[in-house]
Amino acid sequence: MKKVLSLVLVLTVFAAMAMGSGSSKSKSTVGTASATAAQDSKAAENAGAESTTEATTTEAEIKYEVTDTQFSYYKNSINDIEYYGFVEIENTGNTYLYLSDCTFDLEDNDGHLLQSDDFISKCPDVIAPGEKGYFYNGLGSNLIDDGVSLENGVKLVPQFKVEICNKGADAIVEYEVSDASMKEGTYGPKVTGRVTNSTDKDCSYLYIDILFLGEDGKVIALTGTSITGLDAGVTKSFDCDCMFVNEEIKDAIKDFRIIARDDYMQF
Repeated sequence: MKKVLSLVLVLTVFAAMAMGSGSSKSKSTVGTASATAAQDSKAAENAGAESTTEATTTEAEIKYEVTDTQFSYYKNSINDIEYYGFVEIENTGNTYLYLSDCTFDLEDNDGHLLQSDDFISKCPDVIAPGEKGYFYNGLGSNLIDDGVSLENGVKLVPQFKVEICNKGADAIVEYEVSDASMKEGTYGPKVTGRVTNSTDKDCSYLYIDILFLGEDGKVIALTGTSITGLDAGVTKSFDCDCMFVNEEIKDAIKDFRIIARDDYMQF
């Protein structure tokens, strides 16, 4: 009888241990699953946060295309050989770009450097997204050096630098142009007009860029003139007599556009 009771007692203890063991295992499995789910959820949150951070802190990119390059040379009235060229750059990105600096190399057909000029103008200094800007040497402002042989041809190879504008849209200060017209002058097209400083700051010096357009509306030449003492609220007139020696360019001009913006220097 004691053996039976002892056996029953042993079996009861084993049953209890088995049940306890099964319960513990079940709880452990559920706990592990819950922890994994929580970790996965946290990882997803972190991934989402990282994704959002990346989206909001994407660095501005320098994106542009060179949409035109023109070059010509000709003998002027005193038998010097002048050359003229420009590079047209379109801002294809979403940030404001600064036209930093440019050098015009003249090379022959074999890539041999004939001469190099770094006194190159830019118009305008800062270009907004979708806008076009220009590096140009100005009509009548560059001569091909004496002794440079053109027997093996000559071509323009521009070397330029474009940067992200530090001030963005704030770098552009534009003045109102009015009463502008173009007529035939003594030496070529002559442009006159008025410019008004409608800002609250004085402008001691302003260079006014004049873009000449062909029949298709594309820019074919650039030049300009300057005025001084354009104080806040003041209107001044300007007159630009463009001395085109190149008859081909002169005859192709059908229209014009004026850009009157403050110079911007990025340091």
